[in-house]
Amino acid sequence: MKFLVVGDSHTEYFGITNQLRTINKSLRGITCYNKVIHGAKVSGVGKLTSTLNVGSDIPKWIKNAKPDFLVLNLGQVDIELGIPFRQYVQGSTSPMSELIDQFVAAYFRYIETLDMPNSRIIIKGINLPTLCYDRDKAIKYITRIVTERFTDSSDDLSKRHSVVQNLKNSYASDILRTELAFRFNSILKGACNELGYGYFDINAHLLDPESGTISPKFVPTGFDHHIIDSLDVRDLHWRELLPVAMGNYWS
Repeated sequence: MKFLVVGDSHTEYFGITNQLRTINKSLRGITCYNKVIHGAKVSGVGKLTSTLNVGSDIPKWIKNAKPDFLVLNLGQVDIELGIPFRQYVQGSTSPMSELIDQFVAAYFRYIETLDMPNSRIIIKGINLPTLCYDRDKAIKYITRIVTERFTDSSDDLSKRHSVVQNLKNSYASDILRTELAFRFNSILKGACNELGYGYFDINAHLLDPESGTISPKFVPTGFDHHIIDSLDVRDLHWRELLPVAMGNYWS
């Protein structure tokens, strides 16, 4: 069975190594073409012009790889980083629910243009946020991301100070941002069920029921918003993906 997996930097976890094949015998006979595009967003994938060219590259990759399944792993950048950018840099006052609807609508408008049967397209939901257990660290990380294009001009320095202050005052809590990920995935899953696409995520494994957020064992100690990259995490991805693919294979 052949998979083409396309998505943002969180798509690295689909990479199959010899170690992973050793611990997961179900990967015998599985081929994965893993296309990782750092910073890829659902809000940009359908645009006619894009600096990342994800939307125009996917049909080429499908044609070359001729996969049994296309797996799309997008949305993390939009929800975790795109929403704060809109709120704290662009000054958007749109409700988060409205932004989620826009992201999902853009996602599926693009997917519907792809030349593959719906049952052979599988969407992965986003992971729970890892910027938890340390609010100052989370704000520092988000500030760096949303102001990365700011210059050293006095105007940008003033804007950056304003962004930091607003983040300190109103950046969503760990629990609310976790709930945001669940809400995005719920809408995504509902649309997949309605349109006949496959869907899966790994959040049942990531969640710590006691805290209501991601388990600390998946949180990196470094300055990073990705979950820990381990054999277990990579195995989780394939353990959740393969049953969905097998269920849709004969459709």
